[in-house]
Amino acid sequence: MLAAVLALAMIHNACPILIGVGKEGKLFSDRFRGWYSISSKTLQSDLRGGCYNDANPSPVTSVKIAIAAGAPKPKVDEVFSILEKQGWSREKITVKSWDRYPQEPH
Repeated sequence: MLAAVLALAMIHNACPILIGVGKEGKLFSDRFRGWYSISSKTLQSDLRGGCYNDANPSPVTSVKIAIAAGAPKPKVDEVFSILEKQGWSREKITVKSWDRYPQEPH
């Protein structure tokens, strides 16, 4: 019983973020349960802010990046640089291809 309660508490505090890099260099994020176009500055803020609600703020717990074919390398490098500055080294990040661009990756 205790294990089930602990597992539920961990799920409740999970704060994953999915970042998309489009083929034209646009950034996207799934923060706030949607798929939104964002700026680099917003990405920095989202990583610092985590998943916030008044009762239980939670830091980001995992990062996934979906990269569309043809995404500009400078923009991809910029995302990795932002993540690195926020403590997310490449070893901690899951990277996948964004095959169904512009639809939200899953």
